[in-house]
Amino acid sequence: MIARLAGFGTLGLAIGFAFALGTAARAADSLSFDDPGMHFTAPAGWTRVDQGPAYGGPSDAQADAPAAVFVYHQSQNDQRTIIIEIQPFDGTLDGFEGHHESELHSNNQDATFVDKRSKTTLANGMPAYFLRISSGSDAGHFMRRYEYLVYDGKRTIVVTYAGRQGDFDDKDAQAAMSSLYVVAYPRAHP
Repeated sequence: MIARLAGFGTLGLAIGFAFALGTAARAADSLSFDDPGMHFTAPAGWTRVDQGPAYGGPSDAQADAPAAVFVYHQSQNDQRTIIIEIQPFDGTLDGFEGHHESELHSNNQDATFVDKRSKTTLANGMPAYFLRISSGSDAGHFMRRYEYLVYDGKRTIVVTYAGRQGDFDDKDAQAAMSSLYVVAYPRAHP
């Protein structure tokens, strides 16, 4: 996951290491990401970061790479990113949430705090966790990120909205991620 590659202070650098992870054909400038189990469209004004060819499915060798990356106000002080990560998983949503929090704390060198954790549902009724996470960065900035954690029966999906603390709030993050739609991954699909 991207958390393994970088703490909040270097999140922008992590985008440069991103590779494709999705099954839908798409244009590099598309604001949508679709695969057999999910749909997401970034808000107007965002830009998709081209990551090369798409991978073949949940068992693909590129499973640690982000599925999609979107950026807002790239290279500006208030830059924000939305990162979609998809991983094969055999378990439960609650089990994944606990594992994810543990991984956040152990993989970040800076101080990382889960400020808010709530079990919720997406707009289509799919169960999810919503996390608000704060962290200090190498440059002395405080970073904030919001995450939706979802389990589709075959994979975990993490949609992260991140940027410098103070540039946005809970409502901004939830609005930017409001198009997230996840269904049970089709059993017949690889």
